[in-house]
Amino acid sequence: MYLDAASVPETRVISWEAPPGRMDPVRRVLRTSRPEGTSAGLAPGRSFISKPPAQPVGAAETRESPIVVPDPAPPADTEPEVFRQLRERPLDPVTYSNLADFFDTRGDAPRAALMREIVEALAGREVPVSRLQRPPLTADERAGLRHPGLRTTSGELLASAGIALCRLFPAQGRAADASEPLRAVAGPGAPAVLDALHTSARVLAVNLPELVLAEDDGPPFTAVHTDKPRLLVGRAAIHQALPAAELRFHAGRALVSLSPDLLALRALKGAQLLRALALLSTVLKNPKDSSSDARLVRETLSPRALERTLELLDSGTRDFNASSLADAARDSANRAGLVACGGVGPAVTVIRSRRSNDSELVELLRFAASERYLALRVPAR
Repeated sequence: MYLDAASVPETRVISWEAPPGRMDPVRRVLRTSRPEGTSAGLAPGRSFISKPPAQPVGAAETRESPIVVPDPAPPADTEPEVFRQLRERPLDPVTYSNLADFFDTRGDAPRAALMREIVEALAGREVPVSRLQRPPLTADERAGLRHPGLRTTSGELLASAGIALCRLFPAQGRAADASEPLRAVAGPGAPAVLDALHTSARVLAVNLPELVLAEDDGPPFTAVHTDKPRLLVGRAAIHQALPAAELRFHAGRALVSLSPDLLALRALKGAQLLRALALLSTVLKNPKDSSSDARLVRETLSPRALERTLELLDSGTRDFNASSLADAARDSANRAGLVACGGVGPAVTVIRSRRSNDSELVELLRFAASERYLALRVPAR
């Protein structure tokens, strides 16, 4: 199956769209593309692709088009038992094994192979993952990595004004004090770290920001905002090389977290985010405000972004749920990491190593078993 392949006539689709951590009932719908939401802009920095695709606020997105069941499809009032099992036991390897058999009976080798890869990942068996050889994501493909929880008015507000919010509350302490640039001679793991960052930036079609060694071991990569977006590289990853695919998962997560909405949600604490939104509201509703906060906001946002932020402010803050948005930002980062690393196994390994709750892993697998991810797995021709 290729990215530009024609859709199968009268193909039925099983929808996986659901809030984080919950499996919605299966719905059968016709395969369509539905624009909605906004997409975050690229982080400023050095470009490692010849012409990085533009990602303006307001770009179109599409919902997941999850697992396709080739015709002949079951009658509209029935569904295969395996799909009910999947909703009830989304972390059970046997369920995905049954799905693989289901697709085998329909001659659908690509989907059967994907289900078996998920089985291996959940069973903890190592499957070799080679360097991902696929074209850079298009702007629409990259926008599709954003979790539906961010495709809301609140998410659009953060995509428009996220950098301004981060500048109101820049990183402090050790994160801000770090200043040593990352170099290939920094340690035995440094070349692998740089390779993971370059590869992930190419696949995700984003720019690499300033790369700085953290003051402590920390996670492999952390997206922060001081006077500008930057990535902190944990010293543990420099001292001892991690598996390449796992490094790419970490790199993909961090790189996509530099987009304005994700950066505001992942770099700011909950109280900081709410305080920053309150300051933003005060500034925008008083054009004569000449305070330092007002000057900072106006010099950060373009006239168009200022206008759009003001339009979204009331509706975007009315039912603002920082916790749900943070979960959606985390899940969006995991999606990017999955695409960057090139396999389900390394992504599952990293999430399990962090001892995350089951809802995070369920959400990752929901995306991994989706039609969107199936298309993104296609290698370059």
